[in-house]
Amino acid sequence: MQSTFLRVKGIIKKDDRYLLLKRWVDDRIPDPFVWEFIDAEVNHGEAPDDTVLRAINEQLSVEGKIDKIEYTWSNMLGDTHCVGIAYICSIAEADEANIVLSEEFGEWIWVTREEIPEYIENQYVLKDLEGKAL
Repeated sequence: MQSTFLRVKGIIKKDDRYLLLKRWVDDRIPDPFVWEFIDAEVNHGEAPDDTVLRAINEQLSVEGKIDKIEYTWSNMLGDTHCVGIAYICSIAEADEANIVLSEEFGEWIWVTREEIPEYIENQYVLKDLEGKAL
């Protein structure tokens, strides 16, 4: 069966740094965490802009702000077509001290653009970022 779904990515930027989250994926493997940006699937009937703001709130427990749409992506995962929108977002500096991660995340970190490949292993994400100014 063929299907298509829409995902959003919230790339939270502060000056020249980007917020990454360490998400738990599977405790049966040696390193059960992966680093990633805010990420969520758009629910049926939900606007993508609302989804990225909801994801920031659910994953960080703070309010986010959309600054711009940075890029879109599309890839096939078997018979499933994944289409996505990547947003550059921000959080209030005062809210940074109030971040409380949802239980699937272990920690968060600010990294420079150059450091992103040292953390994110997902080749789709790294390819999407190639040539992007962010």
